[in-house]
Amino acid sequence: MNLSEINYLAVLVATLSTMVLGFLWYSPVLFGNAWVKLRNMKMEEMKGGGPITYILTALTALGGSFILAFLLTLGSETTWLTGLTIGLLIGLSISLKIGMNYLFENSKLQLYFITIGYHLVSYMIAGIIIGAWQS
Repeated sequence: MNLSEINYLAVLVATLSTMVLGFLWYSPVLFGNAWVKLRNMKMEEMKGGGPITYILTALTALGGSFILAFLLTLGSETTWLTGLTIGLLIGLSISLKIGMNYLFENSKLQLYFITIGYHLVSYMIAGIIIGAWQS
């Protein structure tokens, strides 16, 4: 384990990309309208929470990006393609585990796909960023 191999600027940019994607993903620009409808809400009810919510969200995004960067240091070669691959694998793993919750909650399949889609895409983008910059 060599933390000096991690490109911390890439981790920060990947974190920002995760946050921006989340903002777009759950806004009317992409899937926000469908998401609120599937949750039986109105767009006006969808509040982002206070500052602590955004701070904690940023920290979880930072943690995910850091773990992704750390995993990329374990391989022999780091490229945008290995970043994409590891990001996809992490995203798939998270998506499958989230699926367990959705099954027990008897949630709508479309809601599941909106949720996992965000995690898959955000980890793939983060993987490309970190993989390209960490090589």
